[in-house]
Amino acid sequence: MNMSKRQGSPPRPVSPRGAATAWRLAPCLLAGLCAAGAAELPSAPPEAVGMTSDGLQALGARLDQLVADGAFPGVTAMVARRGKVVFAHSAGLLDVQTGAKMRIDSLLRIYSMTKPVTSVAAMQLVERGELRLDDPVWRFFPGWKTMTVLAADGETREPAERPVTVHHLLTHTAGLAYGYDGDSAVDRMYREAGLIDDWDYLARDTGELVSKLANIPLLFQPGARWHYGFSTDVLGHLVERVSGLPLDAFLRRNLFAPLGVKDAYFDVPPNVVHRFGTNHIIGAGGELAVQDNPREDPEFIGVTFLSGGGGLVTTVGDFMRFCLMLEGGGAFAGTRILTPETVAAMTRDQLPETVQGGAGGFGLGFGIVGEGAPPGGPSPNSYRWGGAAGTFFWIDPAERLVGVFMPQRIGMPGGIGRSLERLVYEAIAEE
Repeated sequence: MNMSKRQGSPPRPVSPRGAATAWRLAPCLLAGLCAAGAAELPSAPPEAVGMTSDGLQALGARLDQLVADGAFPGVTAMVARRGKVVFAHSAGLLDVQTGAKMRIDSLLRIYSMTKPVTSVAAMQLVERGELRLDDPVWRFFPGWKTMTVLAADGETREPAERPVTVHHLLTHTAGLAYGYDGDSAVDRMYREAGLIDDWDYLARDTGELVSKLANIPLLFQPGARWHYGFSTDVLGHLVERVSGLPLDAFLRRNLFAPLGVKDAYFDVPPNVVHRFGTNHIIGAGGELAVQDNPREDPEFIGVTFLSGGGGLVTTVGDFMRFCLMLEGGGAFAGTRILTPETVAAMTRDQLPETVQGGAGGFGLGFGIVGEGAPPGGPSPNSYRWGGAAGTFFWIDPAERLVGVFMPQRIGMPGGIGRSLERLVYEAIAEE
């Protein structure tokens, strides 16, 4: 998952004393008791939408226990059903160095959960007729007209058999890699070209990224495989090229302001940086350590690389607005962002039968839960994604259920997320 990091000093151990101060925070079950970040969201008692207060209290207790056990220093979470938020929870520390507590309105790194947001922006342009899914990318980036593909020998460059299209970018079938998470010849070329180093974006902006990618061969023929990479960063720059606006300005005007999103930033402004805290990783000795913070490693301050693939910082409540818009068929609080038909297309598997996407199917910006989904979790045809700091969300159309969980821990074990999902589904009342 996209890290979009500028690394600073080595990870520092989290203070056990600082972490312990957060364990006493209680969950907030929405019944008019939530903090400002969630109060404006439509809410209801759990029983009014077919869930149980006891079940959601068990979810809150589990989150508290995960903090107490040191799985992560802090977390925010929300659950909504039938368009109403029924659970909002904050536990632990936002910043283990200052002792600031996690709150519902805390600003958190969502990394690759930015990808669905950028994908929605692109689909807004498609709906307006300014962009088509089958448009070759070279129409907007002429240097991409003569793309090559690295042959099986790892040295020969072959002409691309077909152009990279907007659809390829949305489905991660363009043949792009990341460079930080692999060691193929293409990954090495990315690093040699100065695109990325470890988890750091090195290009000044996405325009430079797109220009340099034009001179590096693709990992495979466009459309032949699914591979996670720079596709959504290229898509974000495509939004800029087509709209004539920087990506942050486009999102603010066309998505965030209409949805009532107040806090979503590529570049965290000084007046809210006190709500932005530390990010964490398991250190060499197995202890939870600070990976970066807003003071010594300001990766989201003074930003020039507007990463459509992983650059947003936001709150759990504002991301829930985005999710409720999707669950509502493209509309939220009387404001339409996309048509129901577009949302339906985005949230169904768009990959050919011969192509496997990640852990299952893949739509236009979302992972799709397949028919073989295990019981006790999201239903088949649910859609979802996550971020490198352990954040994840899913939207289950069959249950009209949305879950958003936002810790700040790189490399969080997958079993933690699955256990939280199960508790959400166990809170659904029997009918």
